Amino acid sequence: MGMKTKEKKRKGFHINRRNVLDFFSTVGIILVAYGTSTLLVKLSSSSANVAAVFTLAVLLVARMTEGYGWGILASVIGVFSVNYAFTAPYYQFNFTAAGYPIIFLSLLLIAVITSASTDNVKQQARRARASERSVRRLYDFSQKLASAHNGEQMIQLTMQYLHEQLECPVLYLKQADDIARDAELICGEIGGFVSTSIEHAAVCDCFAQVCDTGAGTTHAPFAQFRYIPLTCGDNMFGCVGLLLRDRKVSDETFEHVRAILAQTGISLERQKFAEERNRAAMAADREKLRNNLLRTISHDLRTPLTGIIGASAAIEENGDQIGRVETQKLASDIHEDAEWLLRMVENLLSVTRVSQTTELKKSEEPAEEVIAEAVLRCKKRFPDAQIRVQLPEEMLFIPMDVTLIVQVLINLIENAIHYAGTPIDISLRRNGASAEFIVRDFGPGIQGDTKDTLFEAAQVQSDSKRGLGIGLTLCRSIIAAHGGTISQKNHPDGGAQFVFTLPMEEEA
Repeated sequence: MGMKTKEKKRKGFHINRRNVLDFFSTVGIILVAYGTSTLLVKLSSSSANVAAVFTLAVLLVARMTEGYGWGILASVIGVFSVNYAFTAPYYQFNFTAAGYPIIFLSLLLIAVITSASTDNVKQQARRARASERSVRRLYDFSQKLASAHNGEQMIQLTMQYLHEQLECPVLYLKQADDIARDAELICGEIGGFVSTSIEHAAVCDCFAQVCDTGAGTTHAPFAQFRYIPLTCGDNMFGCVGLLLRDRKVSDETFEHVRAILAQTGISLERQKFAEERNRAAMAADREKLRNNLLRTISHDLRTPLTGIIGASAAIEENGDQIGRVETQKLASDIHEDAEWLLRMVENLLSVTRVSQTTELKKSEEPAEEVIAEAVLRCKKRFPDAQIRVQLPEEMLFIPMDVTLIVQVLINLIENAIHYAGTPIDISLRRNGASAEFIVRDFGPGIQGDTKDTLFEAAQVQSDSKRGLGIGLTLCRSIIAAHGGTISQKNHPDGGAQFVFTLPMEEEA
């Protein structure tokens, strides 16, 4: 309705820039036609071509001006000009001249037909330009939606876009009772609701009927806002309210708004499906990790438990016969197996802590003290191990969960002791905005395909040594939870080298 009102104003003779330009265009074309006709009469001493010149002038006026009025005015001026200046008796009006009505009607019909044709073409051109602008805006908006990271950003982009395009306040309600709970999102100034109950009724109708409600509709027409559902297929993601304040908006504008909301609905549904896929994939990964852990734990626990049971049974049944030295050997084996079981339990507790905590409790800790704690605990278990530590001159403070990072260092040191022996080098250095920890042994290094799956599911070895267990898998999980990385490569001079980094500053 708003667009039709504007068209009527253009076609009227209101004083505005368009009408001023049309006036001077009409006057200029008629003057040029008059001058051209005068020149033709002087050169040919005949007025046979005068009607054709003014016909052309009427065509030009009808083509270059808006509406019908200027073309009809030009046809009337043309008829009077031909009658007055180029028809005998000259410079006198003679409305009884032969053929005068034919000329007048011809020029009038030419003006009307040409004006109608050109006006139709201009309207089509305007509609085409408006459609092109709408498509371009939709494309730009879809590009912005594609760059959004979550549903909240998509909703904010949609509200901001509608607010800028319609120049009115915009609401978003995810649920029907958001207004009653003051949970609506607002873009622009609304100054409060005149009646919250009326607005709530309009929103409930919008959710129930899945159609436009509120101002300008038959559903709760006394509401301030016009509510439009935000849907995609059978899913409804809420509704958007527009505070138009009795401003008349064209159907084309509402269609554009619905197209914007449809694009947003598609993006929200795509985001929803992506989140569901991610949750399903994460659940599958957790189930796979759980099964691998159970398989590895059952394998690794069976070996020390069997040793403990066998050694303790031998002592219990044959303690008086096997001698003191053998008894001490069996007791030492029991002690070693028990310590290994303790480390396994500590790793399991760390796995549980990482998997059940969405955000680690970090504190700024000196990295040197963390390394010292890990080395001290390893020396208690392996008093003969030679562990060399190289530290930087500056004190590095790192946000971390101390218990977990100590567990990572212990796992790496113990793996090096089990598989390569000693010495073991531990070094710390700053690498840009991160602290880099390096644990290197001097053994044969990691060989074969094991390197590609080292940090994947828990490893099980078939040789006489106990497997890596859940140690390296746990290390990767802990470092990832801290926002760092962990990797392994064989050192050029021999041995395996594990490197993990931790950010020096907490991410915002």
